[in-house]
Amino acid sequence: MPHTIDQKINALLEQETSLRQWLEQIRALTKDARGATVIAGLTQKETEDFLLLSPLVRAHDSGMTSGDAATARARHAELKAKLENALQDNAIESLSGWGDAAAATR
Repeated sequence: MPHTIDQKINALLEQETSLRQWLEQIRALTKDARGATVIAGLTQKETEDFLLLSPLVRAHDSGMTSGDAATARARHAELKAKLENALQDNAIESLSGWGDAAAATR
């Protein structure tokens, strides 16, 4: 039976515990509209790509050719930038309502 992309994402997160912990620490793991686990700012496919590329990019010898390694690093950087932008947007959004919440408690 083929695995769903959500099952693949969860399996990858289980394999990469330090990556999962980092994503949880920065509050980057979330659920999409269908209830599937994704990384903030990324689609399911992008989340899968990020999780697959992260250990390869960190590895000193991933077994990839230099061209493939450069492509992997570029894709990983693109996805990480999307993640960071989403986290920044979330932080700005939560801060924009902060004054309203403080005023409501007075």
